[in-house]
Amino acid sequence: MDELSLDGSRDPALLRDLLRLARDLPPHAAPATREERLRRDPLRFIPEARLAAAAGPAPVPDSGPFVLDASDPAFCGQGWWQAERTASGALRWSGAAPCATLLLPALGGGDLALTLTVRSPFGIPLDIGGYDVLLDGAPLAFETLAGDGVVGTFMARSTLPPMPAGARVALLMHAEWHADPATGPERDSRRLGLGLMSLRLERA
Repeated sequence: MDELSLDGSRDPALLRDLLRLARDLPPHAAPATREERLRRDPLRFIPEARLAAAAGPAPVPDSGPFVLDASDPAFCGQGWWQAERTASGALRWSGAAPCATLLLPALGGGDLALTLTVRSPFGIPLDIGGYDVLLDGAPLAFETLAGDGVVGTFMARSTLPPMPAGARVALLMHAEWHADPATGPERDSRRLGLGLMSLRLERA
C-alpha cells in the first residue's frame, strides 16, 4: 500500500490513481429547474387562493336543535347506568361514577339554551339546584318549566365561545348520589343521581 513519504510528498503512482478515480466520479448534479421542481411537488406552486377555492366552502356548524332521549343510540357519555324503560318513557340514571358526563354538539357555540327532563331517584323530592350541572365547564342555573315533584323539565342558558363545525361540548352532572331507602329483596343496590329522560340543545 502506498504511503506518505518522509518529506510529506506522495508517491507518483498513488497520485495517478487518485486522479483517475476523480475523473471516474459522476459529475455533481445541476440544480433542478423550476419545471423539474413543479413535477416533483406541484402543490407548492399553486396559489393559496386557488387551493382554497378547490377545497370548497368551510363546513358550517349544525344550527340545531339537537334532541336526545335516554335510549337514543347517539347517547355518548360516561357515569350513567344502562338505559331502562319506565311508564314515563326511557330513563338513564346517573350515579355509576362520581360524575356523569354527556357529549353534545356545540352548534357553533354562542348563546345556547339547554332543556332537560329528569327524574329524581327513589321518590325523593326533585331539587335540581342540589346538583352541579355544567356545560363546557360553566355552571348552569335552571328555571323550572314543568314538574310534579319527582319528574321535572328545566331550562338553562349558556354562552359558549365560537366553535367550528363538528366541535362537541361536555355536559357534566355531579352530586351526592342516593341509596335506596327500601329494605328487602327488591331493594336497588345502586347509588343513583338524577335520571335523564330527554334533552334538547338549541340556539337561544
